[in-house]
Amino acid sequence: MRAQIIEFQTGRGLPKEAFDQIAPAVSEGHLVVFPTEISYVVGGNAFNQNLVNRVRALRQDPQGPLALYISSITEFRLYVVPVLPRLRRALERCLPGPYGVIVRATQAAPRACVSSAGTIEVHMPASQSYQMFYEASGRPLVGVKLDLVRREDVLDRFGEHADLIVLTNEPMSPQSYALLDFTQDPPTAREGELPKWLKSYID
Repeated sequence: MRAQIIEFQTGRGLPKEAFDQIAPAVSEGHLVVFPTEISYVVGGNAFNQNLVNRVRALRQDPQGPLALYISSITEFRLYVVPVLPRLRRALERCLPGPYGVIVRATQAAPRACVSSAGTIEVHMPASQSYQMFYEASGRPLVGVKLDLVRREDVLDRFGEHADLIVLTNEPMSPQSYALLDFTQDPPTAREGELPKWLKSYID
């Protein structure tokens, strides 16, 4: 079955018909491709086990933890154990933004996202398109970051496999991505490079 397609235009609000498609799709555990400022992501409802299984099958890893996608510091504090005071300002400056952060999970965090070591990878994209999508979805998401930034590539790869594809005309910048590990002091970059501004916080 072909995926439903929604196209976001930056500078415009979320059309009611788009909201009416996104909210039930995510609630019911449909597989969704959605935009961030880095690339497209495939995922969906973090608390729907069937959806989690589909995402893990795509990644060909039936057990490994999935990244958590949220949209506010309030949610972040719900799912994440507080870090050392000297690292807190640096961590919260990363979010929202193009970074993923590895931190320690609380008991409230979605089990699908928590590693055997009790850590969790959290993303809070700042892009307008992501924020509109998340507002419509109404719940935390799991996701796998894709190496796709062009709409044609997304449609070619997922047009027959996803249930819903959310496209955007908002630019994406994969080179600005970094995955930062805040479970240690000082933080380290597991992917990409440690941002220069972050070094001034922790030196």
